[in-house]
Amino acid sequence: MGGAIAVPGNMTPVAEFNTIADAVAAAKIYALSSPDPASTMPPFGSATGLKDYPPKEELGERRLRVVKFPLDVTTGHSLRRDEVEGKLDPLKEKGSPLAEWVLAFTEHGFRTTERLNEGFEPGGGATWISLHDPVVCWYAVATGGEEKEGWVVERGEDIRVEMMGQWTRGMCVVDTRDRIKGLDEEVEVEGDMGDWLSPRKGNRVDRCVKTPGERVLAGELLETVFGD
Repeated sequence: MGGAIAVPGNMTPVAEFNTIADAVAAAKIYALSSPDPASTMPPFGSATGLKDYPPKEELGERRLRVVKFPLDVTTGHSLRRDEVEGKLDPLKEKGSPLAEWVLAFTEHGFRTTERLNEGFEPGGGATWISLHDPVVCWYAVATGGEEKEGWVVERGEDIRVEMMGQWTRGMCVVDTRDRIKGLDEEVEVEGDMGDWLSPRKGNRVDRCVKTPGERVLAGELLETVFGD
């Protein structure tokens, strides 16, 4: 889970928390999906004592498969205060320590939502928290990384992470230009700084764009943990 593509970030106008927290680490992971990882791999630098990443000729053809879940797809999956209280208040009254604990930490999340965002009534049942990381866990458990009904994953997008920008560090950069992609691996594309149009360079990140339903996860999560 990380990044934002076509929606605002949650830490800066363009950056999501996980990606801005360690933009270099994110860039390195994405680079491992590239046909030529050295083309997007950040330099390790002499301070680390590590050598620069080897060229593709030394790596063979195997690459890391990265499935990305940006804010674009995770934010809409939410858990409402009235859903939590409706499920857990009766269990708390029966003495469930788990229900009491979950009510406590989710209430902190609800109050944070109300404090940082407009349009929420303090203490209101409609206040929600986004289930960012649970969406990723849901995908892993439900699909095992394979194609399954209800899930849509776009394959092989060249998503790169800005590491150095004063205002854009942590931004996920994609090429939305209407430019013709290169066809010949050995020929540089004219006017293509950064090799965005090259068939042999750039990242190949898979990105989840659809799940079985934004309101499905909350119910499944509560039922799985606390039962009927």
